[in-house]
Amino acid sequence: MLKSTIIWDENQTPISTYFNDVYFNTEGAIDETRYVFIEGNDLYQRFLQHEQETFIVGETGFGSGLSFLILWQTFLHFRDQHPNHLLKKIKFFSVEKFPLSSDELKQIHHNVLTKDKDLQNLASQLQTNFSEIQSSYQFDNVSLSIFYDDVSDFPDFLRKQNILINAWFFDGFSPAKNPDMWSESLFKKCYTLTAHKGTFATFTAAGFVRRNLLNAGFNVFKHKGFGIKREMLIGNKTE
Repeated sequence: MLKSTIIWDENQTPISTYFNDVYFNTEGAIDETRYVFIEGNDLYQRFLQHEQETFIVGETGFGSGLSFLILWQTFLHFRDQHPNHLLKKIKFFSVEKFPLSSDELKQIHHNVLTKDKDLQNLASQLQTNFSEIQSSYQFDNVSLSIFYDDVSDFPDFLRKQNILINAWFFDGFSPAKNPDMWSESLFKKCYTLTAHKGTFATFTAAGFVRRNLLNAGFNVFKHKGFGIKREMLIGNKTE
């Protein structure tokens, strides 16, 4: 790597050197991620209602893998409580143009996951296997695939997997600083790759993001944001 992917400010918040934007606020990062992506997609209820063996999640921006870890944790809790349910597997597909190094990944996890032993255990499994050039990982009934390239090519990568996405985590840095992650053309491609009754959630409520999602075909709803954030967006595909 030519330069570090992150720097740390005085509050130990990780900041992207490429976009000059925070990955997340270290304090409350777990709760916010769970609120936005797990609850925003109503995933536990979706798991209960799922009538296939595999549930597929797509994410725009792998970052530190925090969303993946929390999804993994949520799924394990679901399996513990419903061991005989038809849903047995999770497939998680993400994209990352500027991957963290193994050391950077460990440092973020060390700073963020100190209060959650379950997540620490899952993170250690990811860290043990993680490489900036390895794209596929298998953890029992949870698989992870990372596309290390530009987000504009991510839909083509997904199409080659012959899958449809049940839930989207539209993540990435601020729309103002990283507009390619929030374009109408990207959302249109994502829409065609979304399963019937598939959902999305995102932390932002930016006007142009909402319009791009609507123009792509999604039903879009404003939802109470996490903490001091007034609003976020959730939605679905009903066709």
